[in-house]
Amino acid sequence: MALIGGTSESRSLAHVLSHEGIPWIATVTTEGGRRLYRDLPGQVVVTRFSPPSLAQFLQEHGIRVLVDASHPFAQEISQLAMQVTAQLGIPYLRYERPPVALDPWVQVAPDWQAVLTDGVLAGRRVLLTVGVKALPLFGPWQDRCQLWARVLPESVPQAVQAGIPAERVIGMRLPLSFEQELRLWQSLDPQVVISKESGEAGGLAVKQAVAKTLGIPLWVIRRPPLRYPWCSQDLTAVVQECKRRLARAHAQTNQNGSSAGRSASRS
Repeated sequence: MALIGGTSESRSLAHVLSHEGIPWIATVTTEGGRRLYRDLPGQVVVTRFSPPSLAQFLQEHGIRVLVDASHPFAQEISQLAMQVTAQLGIPYLRYERPPVALDPWVQVAPDWQAVLTDGVLAGRRVLLTVGVKALPLFGPWQDRCQLWARVLPESVPQAVQAGIPAERVIGMRLPLSFEQELRLWQSLDPQVVISKESGEAGGLAVKQAVAKTLGIPLWVIRRPPLRYPWCSQDLTAVVQECKRRLARAHAQTNQNGSSAGRSASRS
């Protein structure tokens, strides 16, 4: 089976699959993502897919089930995986990161455009904890506010390329404790913090607690709405469904082989 990974959820799933003796191959987009699985027996491939390359990958590796455990905001690969698996007749399963319950005082934005406004950004010190891919959206605001960005250490060059001054890019690896997050916010003294609905693994619960402690407005971007053919936030349910789909695929393969054998005998 194939596992679209690079997240803590994909690591947990790969661990259980290994324990169950189910072969898997994970795909990630960075070398940092590869390190998540360094003590596990499965194969890990660092790549970025297009529709043809994903189809080729699934066919070459004989994939019978694909589990998408990508980041909640990695909608491009999720949409691509759903499209290609549907075309190839391969089951698609979504292992979704559970959300964090948001306090009523948290400002919730339905999309990026809702925070790219004078009312949120203009004239303020803003800490962005939105991931490096979203930083180009904030580039045009550099002359109207002071932007800081916290990203993964390996993403610092990309953040600078996106237009954030190097001295305002903080490379830190998650997860951070409450105390670590608190010290960072106190040192930067932001007037606004913008984050994504990235769940516990993305540190949202800690950010919410620190924002409340310091009285700093916190904006959270909602997850992009996607309709999955199958989705669960429960690891046990995902593993059980993997087993069920793999068993069905194996039975179908055996049936097709038997039918081919009988046809050959008659001929």
